[in-house]
Amino acid sequence: MTNEPRQKFNYIGAPSCFELHAACHVINRAFGATCYQVGSSLERPDFRDVDVRLILDDAVFDALFGNVREGASWELSPFWIVICTGVTFWLRQQTGLPVDFQIQPMTHANQKHPGTRQPLGL
Repeated sequence: MTNEPRQKFNYIGAPSCFELHAACHVINRAFGATCYQVGSSLERPDFRDVDVRLILDDAVFDALFGNVREGASWELSPFWIVICTGVTFWLRQQTGLPVDFQIQPMTHANQKHPGTRQPLGL
């Protein structure tokens, strides 16, 4: 027997996890893409928030938010801010979790954030 803590799938708890999957299923269908749980809520029980990322094909991202990936920051796009903030608050209301939702283009997500991703809403 080892003294190491048991590795869990995530640390948000079963009922909240089910609610998060159900809500992300709606988002996935709306955008034709997949949401992922990333970050500290996959790694430890003392997470600050639940990071949810919707990763879009670069061309789809560009069609929605303009080609702001090169040299500019899409995080300053008013449309991106409104969409991400609105979905964040909706996910919080649906799940009771401290969700941080963001939409990212695939190339950026793969290059800058190579950590563990758990698909949501499948």
